[in-house]
Amino acid sequence: MTFDLEIGTIAQSDWGQFRVKLDRLRDRRGKPVGSGYVNVFFYPDSGSSAGTPVWSVDNLYVAGSAAETGKTLKHKKKVHGGNGYHAWAGDDAWENNAWGNSDWESDDWRKPKRRGSHSAASVGRRADAAVYFDLRPGTDGEGVVQHVRATVLFSPQPLPTVTDIVQFAAQFSPLMYPVRATLVKAEGAGHVDGRTSPVSSTIPNTLSLGRPPQPILPAPSLPDDLSFPIQVIQANQPNLDSAWNQCVPIASANALQYLEERYDNLPLAWRVPQLHIRGIGQIGTAGDVLIWTPVPENSLVANIDSYGRRDNVHDLDTGSYTTFCGLIRGLFGYLADPVSGPLDGVHFRHQGSNSMVLGDNADCDNGTVIMGGMTSQREGDFPTWEWIFNELSQGRAVTILFSWYDINGDWKGGHSVRVYGAALINNKHYIMTLDDGAQGDNFSNVSDPRIQQWEVEDTGRPGLDGVPDGRLNMDGMSWEIDFALSFEAKPTLLIP
Repeated sequence: MTFDLEIGTIAQSDWGQFRVKLDRLRDRRGKPVGSGYVNVFFYPDSGSSAGTPVWSVDNLYVAGSAAETGKTLKHKKKVHGGNGYHAWAGDDAWENNAWGNSDWESDDWRKPKRRGSHSAASVGRRADAAVYFDLRPGTDGEGVVQHVRATVLFSPQPLPTVTDIVQFAAQFSPLMYPVRATLVKAEGAGHVDGRTSPVSSTIPNTLSLGRPPQPILPAPSLPDDLSFPIQVIQANQPNLDSAWNQCVPIASANALQYLEERYDNLPLAWRVPQLHIRGIGQIGTAGDVLIWTPVPENSLVANIDSYGRRDNVHDLDTGSYTTFCGLIRGLFGYLADPVSGPLDGVHFRHQGSNSMVLGDNADCDNGTVIMGGMTSQREGDFPTWEWIFNELSQGRAVTILFSWYDINGDWKGGHSVRVYGAALINNKHYIMTLDDGAQGDNFSNVSDPRIQQWEVEDTGRPGLDGVPDGRLNMDGMSWEIDFALSFEAKPTLLIP
């Protein structure tokens, strides 16, 4: 997997990505499977774990194939339960021995950019469920990986992470699967302390983003306090294509459009004025004054982006990070705009940052953007899984801002995404997110949309693993969630 980030290009590292193509998810008899969980056991070719199955991906939630759910792919998507399916492992029934249902992706390759219109058939493609993993468990290394040996199990319920499951997986003969290359260009969120310019990394490529998520260490037996899994899953659409470094306004636009699709249905009305289509807040000048114009004018994200006032935005392939206060001014300024809106039927609350109140006449109000009295109240010093779960459970949209750090603890960049799910499985906390994994003018989220699952826990502070700092780490990495924002829609009742 190649990371193309502000800090530099990171290629041929230990980072891998496992993706499940939901539209092609079948059991070994060729029948669509229902909603369930995918576990992957990887057999390293070298290192301390060579020849021993390593639990690389644990309980990745998948919503089932389109054929199983019986739903079209054009509009809203709901989660449907499935049962009666038994666990299975990858076998030679999969076409061409090329993961038929899932992909391993890695290494040094860049997708060619595709411009212009896209076919109607591709619009409805369901997002791949994805998760990062360590290509070389037990070893820090670099170089091209062309094949892996692995066993994949699917089950309608999550598997307990105990040694008995590893022994069960070992009963299936692992297969060799080709590793396909992919590009990740997903960033653009400034730090909550105001930083927006990541410094290029001087650490070897494999450690520039810290170590990838490490394998699961199974327990010898079931814990006494093993809890029944609970989760809340919202629709994982819309998920719009992002311009370069546009993650912050895209996350806000995805959240607002989700609320419209959920609540703008009779007898309720709640609608944003613009269309959920690609666009930018293009920078220009009027005399000696910088101005930002939404292009096109009827684009929701373009209007939000124009109020966020990113530097150097000329087209879909240019633009700088959004500052933390640019996030607030962009969203609140858009919602208060009497021309593009106004839309006052939304209430905000947040966790994280040093600000008790954000918005009009409060922090991030520098007098350059009219925010029409809109504010967000802080409900916690740091984002917590419990708060995110509670907000999602109440039908609210949630976005987060997270940062990544190198092994020395230096900030190397940030990203913002919409959170559409949260789960408690085997006493471990997970969130599900959606974003554009390859930003720019390429329609990547049309042809190759992405949703991801992350285990979240305070596993250490930047540069100091095992020393908690109150912030949630993502997949045990040096990636920390700094800020979470909740959007509560206040729809109008049309029928008294």
